[in-house]
Amino acid sequence: MVSSSDIYSMLWKSKTIKLGALICTFAFGGFLVWASLAPLAEGVIVYGTVAVENNRKTIQHLEGGIIQEILVREGDVVETGAPLMILTDVSVAAGRDQIAKELANAEATIDRLEALLSNKSKLIFRDLEQDIVPENVLMTTRSRQHEFFAQQRGKIKADIDVLESRRAGLLQRAENHEAQIESTRRARDLVQADVERSQKLLEQRLIRALDLSGLERDEARLSSDLARLKSEQNTAVAQADEITQQIIQTRAQFTEQLSADLVAARAEILSNRERLISAQDVVNRTILYAPQSGEILNLAFSNAGAVVRPGETILEIVPDNQDLIATAEIQPSDRDSVYEGLSVEARLSGLKAWDSPLLAGTISDISADLKTSADGRYSYYEAQITIGEEKLGELTTPLLPGMPIEAFIFSGEKRTFLEYLLEPVNATMRKAARE
Repeated sequence: MVSSSDIYSMLWKSKTIKLGALICTFAFGGFLVWASLAPLAEGVIVYGTVAVENNRKTIQHLEGGIIQEILVREGDVVETGAPLMILTDVSVAAGRDQIAKELANAEATIDRLEALLSNKSKLIFRDLEQDIVPENVLMTTRSRQHEFFAQQRGKIKADIDVLESRRAGLLQRAENHEAQIESTRRARDLVQADVERSQKLLEQRLIRALDLSGLERDEARLSSDLARLKSEQNTAVAQADEITQQIIQTRAQFTEQLSADLVAARAEILSNRERLISAQDVVNRTILYAPQSGEILNLAFSNAGAVVRPGETILEIVPDNQDLIATAEIQPSDRDSVYEGLSVEARLSGLKAWDSPLLAGTISDISADLKTSADGRYSYYEAQITIGEEKLGELTTPLLPGMPIEAFIFSGEKRTFLEYLLEPVNATMRKAARE
């Protein structure tokens, strides 16, 4: 009878058995080396859907209007800033033009008022900051201001000239009175001398008293004339001074009125500039531009003359060259391991494996609170995954909203496979050691 030791001895002498044992030894050893050295990433697997729909740009118009021209068609690809549609609103354009005329008139009014305040003989207009009105309208406005300038300047000059003429006449009268006063004074002085001599002769009884009385009457008359002339001279000078004050007051009132008009014109300019900006913005919005490049979708109008209601959706633009956005559901138990900025590897689970390359991305946003599923059976946190466009070109199927996506979130440290296998043993030993 053959013993078990003889059987083992016979087996080890077989080369096939030895080779098999050697292979098993190396395989197990290699597995142990791989399990102890190869890092495995810790993470969370989540599922979600493509959310390109969220990035669509809806084109609307605040005021609405009548379509004048449609510049794009359904499915067209447009660049940022490309015109899409032209609307017409006659009242809007007319309102803008009226405000522009008022602004141009206020600018010209300021030039006129400043020229009058500076007592300039010629009105020169400044250049407008921008061409807000047509040239013919501007010329009409400035021509009217030229007329106002000439009228106001002529009126104040005429008023001052009248007062100056009256003052000059009064001063001339006072000067004439001065000559009369001087001649009357000399005549009176001569009569006074004759009276004094006649008094001495009367004392000597060389003349009659009647002769002296005549001289005294002449002296009194001349003194009266002298007093009257001085009074008239003083009156003329006083009236000339009053007219001088009237001239000063007339000029002051004219300047005060010009200053008040200037303040009002400047306030009107500020108001009209703000109104013009607002009106021009409305006019500019009658031409709809693409806010970004992409494909035209859901064009709601197909012919000119259609009426667009205020705030009505006109069309949508699906942006191109954008990062892929996906929404994924995170279980509450995994929330502590997931946060913004974590790296993600995702693929479109609805496609065949060879048609869906791994797509690198990051967690861009996580909902602040739990959300409930549509059927109300479970709760979850919603995460937004932003995936770059590096490998999107390798996709053979166009992306559509709602396509399922599977993602792996790298949410922890890397550990070896052996550490994973020994983790339960280590946990049991730690628990036993504590007990």
